Amino acid sequence: MTRENHPNRWLGVAGLVACSALLAACGAGRWSGKAVNLAVPDKTSLARACAGMAGKTVSPGQIALTSGKATVSSAMLVPAVTTAPAFAEYCRVQGTIAPLTPGADPIRFQLNLPTTWNEKAVMVGGGGFNGTVIDAVAALRDAAPGQAQPITQGFATFGTDSGHDGTAYNATDPARFALNDEMFLNFAHQSYKKVKDVAHVLMQQYYLRTPSKQYFYGGSEGGREGLTMAQRYPQDFDGIVSVVPVISWTGLFNGFISYQLPQFSGGAINASKVRLLANYVNTTCDALDNSADGVVSNYLACPSRIDLQRLRCPGGGDTGDTCLSDAQLAVLKASYGPTVLPFPLANGLTTYPGRLYGGEIQLGGEGVGRWVTTGLVPNLPPTSADARGVIYGSSYARYVIAKNAAFDIRTWNASNFQARIQKVSALMDSTDPDLSAFRARGGKLIIRENSGDWAQSPMAGIQYYQSVVDKLTQPVVDEFVRLYVSPASNHGGTAASLTTGAEIPTNHDLLTTLDKWVTSGSAPADALVQVRNSPSAPFSTLATRPMCRYPNYPAYVSGDVTKAESYRCVASLP
Repeated sequence: MTRENHPNRWLGVAGLVACSALLAACGAGRWSGKAVNLAVPDKTSLARACAGMAGKTVSPGQIALTSGKATVSSAMLVPAVTTAPAFAEYCRVQGTIAPLTPGADPIRFQLNLPTTWNEKAVMVGGGGFNGTVIDAVAALRDAAPGQAQPITQGFATFGTDSGHDGTAYNATDPARFALNDEMFLNFAHQSYKKVKDVAHVLMQQYYLRTPSKQYFYGGSEGGREGLTMAQRYPQDFDGIVSVVPVISWTGLFNGFISYQLPQFSGGAINASKVRLLANYVNTTCDALDNSADGVVSNYLACPSRIDLQRLRCPGGGDTGDTCLSDAQLAVLKASYGPTVLPFPLANGLTTYPGRLYGGEIQLGGEGVGRWVTTGLVPNLPPTSADARGVIYGSSYARYVIAKNAAFDIRTWNASNFQARIQKVSALMDSTDPDLSAFRARGGKLIIRENSGDWAQSPMAGIQYYQSVVDKLTQPVVDEFVRLYVSPASNHGGTAASLTTGAEIPTNHDLLTTLDKWVTSGSAPADALVQVRNSPSAPFSTLATRPMCRYPNYPAYVSGDVTKAESYRCVASLP
C-alpha cells in the first residue's frame, strides 16, 4: 500500500474532515507522496474523529525495529473534568504490538490525544519490572498538588507495559517474564522505541502531523528508560527527564543480593534498630547544613563523619535494640558500601556505589525497612512480606540470571554466572557516557537524584553524570545536561523531618522546566524552587526550598525556614 494510491489510509479519520477544504492537497492521484503540512483539525473535528481510531493498524515497516503489527483495540473520547484533579478532553487510544515469537506477550500501550493539542508529546516511563500499562494520564512524578496534568497542558501522552503482562505475578516474582528472551529484550529497550514509533504514526493520522517536540519523562525504572533512549535512540527525543534512574541495573540488583545474604545468618534489622541507626545519622549530620531541622541536606559531607562501629553490640552478638550485631552491621555495610563485582559490566564498570545517609526512615514507610530488611529472616522464595530489595534480588537471580525458579539465593556467587550477567548488563545498563549524538540533535537531559533514596543509590546518578563530563568535558555537558539533588527525599520523591515528622518541599514541575529549555533555549537555573502545596483546592503553597544543581546543596542562611530565599546553594563536598 502506498501513500499515493491510498491517501485517506494515511491521513486518518481526522484528515477526512480537513480533506474537503484541501482537496487539491489531499485528492487521490494528485498527492506527490511527500508530507503535506495540513492544519491540525479543530477541537470539534478531533472529538468526532476519535472513535474512528479504533481498528487502525501500523505495519511493521513503519516501525524502525523488527516488529509485529500494531493494532488499535479501542478508542474513546474522554470528556473534560473541571473538578480537581481537572482533565482536558482527550481521545484515549489503546492497542497492542504483536509479538514475534511463540509464547511472548504483545506490547500493550495507551496513547492519549487531547483535542486541544500543543503539538508536543510526552512518553511516560514505567517502574519496577513494569508489566502493567502506563496510562500516562495521571500527574507526573514529583508534580505538586494542583499542577496541571500534561494532557491538560496540551501534551499528547503515551506509555506501555514494556511487553509483558505481570499482573498475576509482579508482587513476588516480578522478573518471571525474563525467561522469554523477546519479552526481556522488549523490557530492556526495544518496546519503548517501538511504541514511540507507533504513537507517531497514529498522531500523524489523527492530527495530520507528528509532534514538533517529543519528550520522555520517567523515574526509577522509567528513569533508566529515559537514559536508554538518549544512549540507544538519540534521534527520537528532544528532551528527557530522568528521575532517580536505575542506571546500572545489573550492579543494583547484585547489590540487592549482597545485603540479602547476611540476613539469613542473623543480619535482619528490626524497626527499633532502624530507628537507632536513623537517630545516630541525624545527630551526626543534621546540622551540617546550618539548620538542625531533622533533614540531612549536606549529603556529601555526611559519610565521612559516620562510624557505624559506634553502634556495635559488645562482643558483636545481638544483645537487644540498643545496638547492632556484627551480622546486622554486615547488612548495613552492604547497603552503604559499594557492591564490587569480580569482572566488568557494560562500559567497564565493576562497582555499584552504596547509598547516602539521611533517608533511613521516611514517609510512606520508605527507607531501610521497606527496601532492605523487615527484621525477619527472608522467606525462600520471597513473599509479599519481605523487603522490596529482597524480592527484587531473588527474582533477578532466579529468573534473569540462573533462569531457574528453584535456584537457592543462599548459594549465589556472581562468578558462577559471569557470562550471563555481562550479557544482561549489555542489554539493561544505561551507563554509556557518550551522549554526543543526543547533544548533536539538540537534545536536553535533566537528571534528578534524591539523596534519601534507599531503592537505588543516588551516587549512581552522580557518578554517571561525572562519567559524561569526563567523556565530553564540563563546558560541553553544561550545554545540554543538568543534574539536581533533592536532599533527604526518598525514592518516591517525598521527604520529612526525622525529628518533627513535618513534610518538606520536594515538588517541582520538571516537564515545564525541560520544555522551556528545549523550545526557548532558556537553561534551567542552578537552583530550582521546590514547593509543598496543600493537598486540596486551592492548593496553596505552604513552603518552598531550593533544589540545587550538583554538587551544591541548600544551606540555611537566615530567615523563615519554610521559604526558599532563606537558603543558598553551596558546594557539598566530602
